[in-house]
Amino acid sequence: MNIGPSIVIKGEISGDEDLAIAGRVEGRIHLNGCRLALAPESHVQGEIDAGIVVAAGHVNGRITTSDRLDVQSSATIEGELTTPSLVIADGAQVHGRVDMPARARSRPDLAVAV
Repeated sequence: MNIGPSIVIKGEISGDEDLAIAGRVEGRIHLNGCRLALAPESHVQGEIDAGIVVAAGHVNGRITTSDRLDVQSSATIEGELTTPSLVIADGAQVHGRVDMPARARSRPDLAVAV
């Protein structure tokens, strides 16, 4: 699904499919383990929870991913980031707190004994 540059959404977005945003969202975005792509012209104010977030726009709020956060060079992020894997491109602006917990194991029977 795509949210175009002229669209403004105030409220909650939730779903089980990938989403691309080029417009403005004020509220919570929850994608059950899916991919969220934020275009350079996007503006999100609120909480994001997704599997993978590729951010090239502006985010003011909390971002939580279960897999990876990829901050592109055009991105400006202000807020708390919680992700097991973080990539920040040269030129990106990130202001806030970063927490990088270990990835959740999907198959406990494959755990390595230490």
